[in-house]
Amino acid sequence: MRRLGISIYPEKSTKEEIKNYIDQMSKLGFSRIFSCLLSVEKSKEEIIEDFKDINLYAKEKGFEIIVDVSPRVFQKLGISYQELSFLRKLELMVYV
Repeated sequence: MRRLGISIYPEKSTKEEIKNYIDQMSKLGFSRIFSCLLSVEKSKEEIIEDFKDINLYAKEKGFEIIVDVSPRVFQKLGISYQELSFLRKLELMVYV
């Protein structure tokens, strides 16, 4: 069965706008979210705060969340592939 998805970008919209969008799309049968850390310019703490709140909300609505990262993001945030607790703080499932 196909699953429909949406894209969200916490650095480009408010939390309230994103939550409203999640609500609307949930009612239409969407169940996946794609987001991205590639263009985020905030501190680690701000990223955690923004993404965690939104991702917890989306999980409550039954969404699966996928986030795009790159080696540059890992370097910029001072995180490593061997220690992925930062991604778990964002309320993401981590697949290695």
